[in-house]
Amino acid sequence: MRRPARGRAMNPLLFECPTTGRRIEVGIAIDYASLRNVQPVTIGLLCPLCDRPHEWKLHEGLVTEPPAAAQPIPVPIPLAAWSPCRDPDAPA
Repeated sequence: MRRPARGRAMNPLLFECPTTGRRIEVGIAIDYASLRNVQPVTIGLLCPLCDRPHEWKLHEGLVTEPPAAAQPIPVPIPLAAWSPCRDPDAPA
């Protein structure tokens, strides 16, 4: 899977247990844009809620809001051009 663009928050991916109707976190974090563009992959696991095996297509997952601790990475402020040959007191 490609890395998300800088500053995108990763979100826990959830699936719904067909037996209990409750949501399950499967240990995958993904951003909204990547979820829309995933390949047709099937995920299978033993459900911790009902102890039965389930399978889901990755694109069927639900994306939650990003964790509260996740903050976008700040974009650095561009530095002004500098040259050792330029007179710092000369007009630009």
